[in-house]
Amino acid sequence: MSERAVVLSGGGARGAYAAGVLRYIIEKLEADLGHVPRMDILCGSSVGAINAAWVASTIDQPEYSGTRLWSLWHRMRIEEAIVVSGANIVTMLSQLLRDTPVELPAGQTLSLLNTKFFVDLIRNELPLGAIEKNISAGLLDTLTVTATEVHSGRATTFVQTHQDRLPAWTRDPRRRAIAREITSDIVLASAAIPVLFPSVKIGKRWYFDGGLRQNTPIAPAIRMGAEKVLVISLKTDAERLESEIDQAQAPSVSMLLGKMMNALLLDPLDYDLAYLERINNLLERGTEAFGDSFQDTLNQVIEAHRGQPYRPIEPLLLKPSMDLGRLAADIAGRLSDDTWGSRILRMMGERAIDLEYRESDFMSYLLFESEYTGALLELGWSDAQCKHDALVEFFQDK
Repeated sequence: MSERAVVLSGGGARGAYAAGVLRYIIEKLEADLGHVPRMDILCGSSVGAINAAWVASTIDQPEYSGTRLWSLWHRMRIEEAIVVSGANIVTMLSQLLRDTPVELPAGQTLSLLNTKFFVDLIRNELPLGAIEKNISAGLLDTLTVTATEVHSGRATTFVQTHQDRLPAWTRDPRRRAIAREITSDIVLASAAIPVLFPSVKIGKRWYFDGGLRQNTPIAPAIRMGAEKVLVISLKTDAERLESEIDQAQAPSVSMLLGKMMNALLLDPLDYDLAYLERINNLLERGTEAFGDSFQDTLNQVIEAHRGQPYRPIEPLLLKPSMDLGRLAADIAGRLSDDTWGSRILRMMGERAIDLEYRESDFMSYLLFESEYTGALLELGWSDAQCKHDALVEFFQDK
């Protein structure tokens, strides 16, 4: 039986889309499969780490897993999630002007937002202690969470697995793997967007958003033995370059913020999938030309170089079928003025609509509001439903 991996991308509030997809997979494929779909390997980065950790923790209760994850995303309120910390802004400005670090209590760093809502949510809702029990029961094999090491910029993948030791990892010094129990601090670190959310100290090192170096963690899935990879992306084909006429207009602050978020979460997903296709084609054509021994002969050289052999890997991509920036702008333009966060996002939403949605990317990452997350949940469910047959085939035991 092939090892199946589910890979969950980063993207802030867009993570609600993946939650909708996951609920559909957990609840609607069982009738065709005869059993709850088995996710052998779960890999998440940034907000994808939250969704992956949730499923790994609750997969022993599939009905609860899907409905509760949906509920947690659907109850989001902007006034709770996006709380601007005035004291932190003053302290950060002071630090910049003095060019010296401001002393803070041990284990704390500055951020623009007060993240109590997310800290409480992850610490109180995620039953991470159940992951080991679920692995021991054979309900999954591996959970990986990727975070970025602040000082070195190295992508660090934390791995909780049934395997006695980790397989050979990449020789790229910018990436490493650590075998250990996944904790709430690791999940918080993976989802900590720089400046907006505080970095998190794990052991003796500081970490923040895993999406900076590995927004869609396909590589950890392959290293852990996946032969089939389902990628749930949070970016759509609608996110493309503007026309030359549009580019003649001077960029506003909100547009720059949106492009900054896109750059921070730069995702080489297309390259990764094209690379997998090239390897698959190489193995297939090589076998046709040189016979069944081709793959073994090739891997005698490849394995010595990269630590693992080449093998065919079957990818399946699921991504939003509509422009999430446009959806976010429409909803943000109707927000109230109750808090600084909602006021800023509403003004940005109104401006984005006036400018034909050219400035809406930023809001789509930070609009933790039930009307938006609810729409993303429904979109994820609907897109998964359209891929029902492909998903059944992906999770079918062969």
